[in-house]
Amino acid sequence: MANKPETTQHINIAVMGDNHYARHGIETLLRSMKLDSQIITSVANYQNLDKALSSTHIDILMLSGAEKHSMGYGCLKNIKKIKADYPNVIICMYSTSANSLLWVRGDIDAYISLQDPIYQWRTKLLKMVDSRYRPQKRPAALSLTPGEWRVLKELRNGLDIRYIAELEKLSYRRVSALKSSAIRKLGLRNKTDLLVFLTS
Repeated sequence: MANKPETTQHINIAVMGDNHYARHGIETLLRSMKLDSQIITSVANYQNLDKALSSTHIDILMLSGAEKHSMGYGCLKNIKKIKADYPNVIICMYSTSANSLLWVRGDIDAYISLQDPIYQWRTKLLKMVDSRYRPQKRPAALSLTPGEWRVLKELRNGLDIRYIAELEKLSYRRVSALKSSAIRKLGLRNKTDLLVFLTS
């Protein structure tokens, strides 16, 4: 009992995912763990999630990593906005396949595989609400730098590298290097993957 993490308050959980049945499954799984928790809201998109976050105290956001809203630039943008607007919300992404989500790991607080047994889910959830287990620093290899983020933003706006270099007052080679390092950190294979990422 001494090494069991203690939760000092009731845990409020929000669940988000496109698929209603998948969300219901996650809710059922969370209820079966017998945690001192309550599922406050279950929503299908970021707009409804933002309304819920602004009106209710949420401790943990369970975010689906297997559906269309969780892919690409839009997902990163929304996660960063949630972290900026609601810094105390712990974002936990859940999915069956972990490999495709490596690029987002630097911007979320936790990841749970749907293939993990229930006792591992329970342990991870308890650790998430215990501040001693909160990550103090994001893994540098998986987090985009502000420069890389700005280059991706300008590429998404349709600007070419030469114009971005002028705008940012950087050399063409530096902007190209920032783009390449962003591609590498995101786990993308080539420019086509980057284009798909930026437009999703």
